[in-house]
Amino acid sequence: MEYRNGKKEDFINIEKFVKDAIFPSFYRDDLSEEQLKENEWVISVSEKSCLSAIERKDCGILVAHENELAGFIIADKSPKDHPEIDWLIVSHKYQGKGVAKKLTQMAIEWIGEKEAIKLGVIHFNKRAIKFYEKLGFKDSGKIVGKHKIPRILMIREASS
Repeated sequence: MEYRNGKKEDFINIEKFVKDAIFPSFYRDDLSEEQLKENEWVISVSEKSCLSAIERKDCGILVAHENELAGFIIADKSPKDHPEIDWLIVSHKYQGKGVAKKLTQMAIEWIGEKEAIKLGVIHFNKRAIKFYEKLGFKDSGKIVGKHKIPRILMIREASS
C-alpha cells in the first residue's frame, strides 16, 4: 500500500468511490427525505472538496493507493478553535485492513501532535465512533454543524 499526498488524478470518478464507500454507514431505514438528500449532497461535493484541499495550504489531503484508490483523508488547519479531520473515506475493499488508521495517524502528524483535533461523526455510526476512540478522540457531548443527520463532535486532546 502506498500512502502519499493526494493528486488531482486520484480523484477522477470520486463521486462513485464516495457513494460506494459511505453506504451503508451513512444510511438507515428511518432517514427522512431531507437526510437522504444530505447524503447525496455529500457525494456531490466530494470532488470539489478533494480538489480544493489539494490547492489550499491550510489543508492536507492524503491518499492510500494500491493499483486503485483505497481511501483518502482531508485535514484542515483553518478552523479557529481546533484543526479538524474533515473527510475520511475508505473503500469497503480496504476497510478493516489498517488503511483508515494509517491515514488518520498521518493526518494527526500533518496537523501536529501538540494540537487538539476535532472531527464530526454521524451519531449512529458506532463503528466509526469506536475507531476514533481507539485513536484518542473522545465524544464531547456536543453536536457539530447544522447537518440534517447529526454529527457528534469528537476531540483528540493535544499531547504534551
